[in-house]
Amino acid sequence: MPGSTPAPGGAPPAGTGPAVVVRSAAAGRVRLTVPWLRARPGCAGIVDERFAGLPGFRALRVFPRTGAVIVWVRPDLVDVDRLIAALDEAPPAGVPSRTSRSVPDSSTGEVARLVVGGAVLALVGVRRLLGRPPWAPAGSAGFLGAVTVFTGLPFFRGAARTLGGRRHAGTDLLVTTATVISLVLRENVVALMVLWLLNIGEFLQAMTLRRTRRAIEELLSIGEERVWLVRDGVEVDVDLAEVGTGDVVAVYEHHRIPVDGVATSGEALVDQAAITGEALPVYMREGSEVYAGTLVSTGSLTVRAGSVGQDTVVGRIITRVEEAQADRAPIQTVAAAFTRRFVPVSFALAGVTYLLTRDARRAMTMLLIACPCAAGLATPTAISAAIGNGARRGTLIKGGTHLEGVGRVTAVVFDKTGTLTLGRPLVTSVVTLDPAVTADEVMSLAASGELHARHPLAEAIVRRTEEQHLHIPIHQACEVVLGMGVRAELDGSRLLVGSPALLRRHGLELSGVAREWTSRLRAGGETVICLAHDEKLIGMLGLSDAVRGGADTVVRQLTDLGVTRIVLLTGDAPETAQAVADALGITEVHAHALPEVKLQLIRDLQADGHSVAMVGDGTNDAPALALADVGIVMGSHSSHVALETADIALAGNDLRQVAAVVELSRHTLRVVRQNYTLAIGVNLVGVVAGAGGSINPVLAALLHNTSSIAVVANSARLVGHTPHLPSGAAGRLRAAPLEERRVS
Repeated sequence: MPGSTPAPGGAPPAGTGPAVVVRSAAAGRVRLTVPWLRARPGCAGIVDERFAGLPGFRALRVFPRTGAVIVWVRPDLVDVDRLIAALDEAPPAGVPSRTSRSVPDSSTGEVARLVVGGAVLALVGVRRLLGRPPWAPAGSAGFLGAVTVFTGLPFFRGAARTLGGRRHAGTDLLVTTATVISLVLRENVVALMVLWLLNIGEFLQAMTLRRTRRAIEELLSIGEERVWLVRDGVEVDVDLAEVGTGDVVAVYEHHRIPVDGVATSGEALVDQAAITGEALPVYMREGSEVYAGTLVSTGSLTVRAGSVGQDTVVGRIITRVEEAQADRAPIQTVAAAFTRRFVPVSFALAGVTYLLTRDARRAMTMLLIACPCAAGLATPTAISAAIGNGARRGTLIKGGTHLEGVGRVTAVVFDKTGTLTLGRPLVTSVVTLDPAVTADEVMSLAASGELHARHPLAEAIVRRTEEQHLHIPIHQACEVVLGMGVRAELDGSRLLVGSPALLRRHGLELSGVAREWTSRLRAGGETVICLAHDEKLIGMLGLSDAVRGGADTVVRQLTDLGVTRIVLLTGDAPETAQAVADALGITEVHAHALPEVKLQLIRDLQADGHSVAMVGDGTNDAPALALADVGIVMGSHSSHVALETADIALAGNDLRQVAAVVELSRHTLRVVRQNYTLAIGVNLVGVVAGAGGSINPVLAALLHNTSSIAVVANSARLVGHTPHLPSGAAGRLRAAPLEERRVS
């Protein structure tokens, strides 16, 4: 189904707003964009209500910030039109929100609690130093109790939700219990000091996480709210939301390109680091492909929009990152279970301490120091930061499960066409068979014959000649010989450009040297194009689906990272597949592989005990991508089915990111282990000290904060992490080399 199919039935009814848009529909998984949901995120619960009871409905995920809704259905019982109809009408303005999410405390409330608590503690300190000054409050016990309750509101609300069965027991219940004990003991100052310190820790944690999210969002945002839209040759200042596919926008120096598309005029240096990871600006001119969110450093361009909004590379990254936050890695699930189970242990330790010492203060200290807050933060903060890191580099990781899984991969299966190779023919060899003719002349004459042909091989010859800025003579007449090549008339002479069969048809036989070169080029996986001028064979061109720049480096990097099986899998002929494999150092090759063969290979590798990653780009790769432990898709030009099926998408088609994401996963798991060591280590030291009476509740609160903030800060390092890869990981993608061969 097209990527932007509007809801059926023409324009939406009055008052319903823009129509629901179908982004993709494949294998019972439908992605929709619901405009009214993005405008009213508080109504997310209504989406669930409208699908309840729908025959064939299986599961649902809602993302209010982007208006995205993903539905799993049985295709034989429910079609896309019924899903659209269920969501097409926006809820009336008076309908209250039905989202189950609790509204988090605002930063204003956090600051107010810190200021009030700090001010009262300062007054208490002054009173104890100077006696009660005339401006100090009277009846301070009740006043301190009220301030303590105000300062601890977030913890008390969390404890109430726990006791109401709406969430698992956690930090809030422990802190609330300790506070109640303090108030019963009439140690109001101690309770207030503990809560104030805990609020400082919560505020610093929230601030650290906000800065992490803000850094990611700034890197991924387009950054332009209004753009210059070109209408009938006139530039009009319009809102970005008004730009549609096919529109032309003008972009000037120091502004970000607002759409994905192709430059129609102008020249510019464009900083694409946020999308492709390239360190240096890239020269763009008419015909160059550009991405939304990239910055015009110098010059200006007009760009015809191919994708806008959420359909751009940036839009897909943001959507995937949002979805990924809802997916929990196995290690994250274990962490949550650990935190839930440790809370009863904390209460038990506090109870045992009180029974042995009959000291309520020491039991309260035990509650605070044994609190598993830092352990609960260890995994989710690291996973979120790593997903953000991947997004910055153009790697869309769809969830923590897949981030963790790719780090455990021991076998990688590569599709060839469009993955290890560019997926389009390039001129890779020029052979001159006449000493009086240069390689440039062979290219120019071949391009002259192919100038008006529409075959991919002809277009590759013309394109390469233009890239080398060679003169292309204009022929006077030409005739396409179907399946063989072109015959052209050039200034009274005849050109034959095509296969050896074309030459034989016109009475020209290949010499021994020419036959030798034909065999040699074909053995290297190249398609042979012969050039004859006035009944004489003067040269040959070798064209092939050139190996993607950096592919050989990726293979070496994966081997160095411990991947023991690297397999090339393709539907191409064995000779072509082997030529690519030899160029990349891959020893295991499977050619003539249909989708069923690809599936069986994945199963065989898994049966041998391997954790398998499949890297592909086409619809025929989708079954293998789904079956593999981790499916990685070359995202820029991949089919919708492959994009929906895969677990990780490389938005910029940079193959180097395959090795980079493996390294990122393994580094993330190391950071998680560091976090646990830090959190549990501080808890154990604190438990021993608290049981022995060496620390008081205030110091326990300080240790609790310190370990939590340290865990968050350690995880935040992942946002800026640069993969440390061997074998020249910093190398840039390069064009396929053109090999010139001269025969005397």
